[in-house]
Amino acid sequence: MLGGNSYNFDENYVQERTFVNNSNKEYILMSDGEEIFCYHSINFEEKGNLVFFFVQGFASGVFPWSDFWDALHEKFNLIVLDPRDKPTNKLTKKSECSTQRIALDITEALHYLGIDEKKVIFFASSSGASYVSHCISQKMVNPLLCFFTGPATIPRSPSLIIKLILPLPLFLLDPVGKMVARIYLKKRVSDGFQKQIFYERIKNVDVRRWKLCKSLHDWNATEDFSETNCPVYIIRTSGDKYHKFEEVNKVNQLIKNSKILDVPSYDFIHMKPGVDEFTIMLKKIIEEEIL
Repeated sequence: MLGGNSYNFDENYVQERTFVNNSNKEYILMSDGEEIFCYHSINFEEKGNLVFFFVQGFASGVFPWSDFWDALHEKFNLIVLDPRDKPTNKLTKKSECSTQRIALDITEALHYLGIDEKKVIFFASSSGASYVSHCISQKMVNPLLCFFTGPATIPRSPSLIIKLILPLPLFLLDPVGKMVARIYLKKRVSDGFQKQIFYERIKNVDVRRWKLCKSLHDWNATEDFSETNCPVYIIRTSGDKYHKFEEVNKVNQLIKNSKILDVPSYDFIHMKPGVDEFTIMLKKIIEEEIL
């Protein structure tokens, strides 16, 4: 039981995980010698030449997005690259884990996979939007289009708690970090599926990796968003207590060529059947942008 809630994922919500199970999975060697985990499914003959490149937020994982990935996978080529805070990556103790380095990982992954950046559509969640906007502002990539969900100029992690947790010795870091994270999220996240997703993240995350990625909590993406010059759709829902309206609207004002895309609920972009309708919405937007 997590957070006093007896919801059981296996009994109440079953995911097919078609993309996760059937995609190619490999470690991509980056220019600094680190190995970053990537899922990809590319078939230009069947799915055309557009490629969705999905970038997760901090401490995310497979469960929150698996249904949406499946829906995208049916209609588009899809790449999912795990940012450096994820335990899936093979990192050395001296590895750099920063917004700048993750932006380079994204760029190097595109080059490795031989993808034309002008055919790329980024879908980035939360802090993932900061990584992508840094890529664009630094002219590392020039994508066709971006979709950002829940972006913010500064990280949402409580700086005081981060400063108190990260100095702990490694044997205490994981249990104490998870306990504090559950307490913090209890009031900050809406009840229901969204809260369960965040509790699932905490259960499966390696808090010790957060120590390596401390600089991510200090990043301010204001300048990057203001210099993001490609078309951007910012996804917003009134039922999300964690990704607040005022933060999302601030990013919308910073990006010169952005539009708000309101969706009915957080569940709509994460769960079936909503993800199927959501993907159709995205497809229509892409067709309009291309024309």
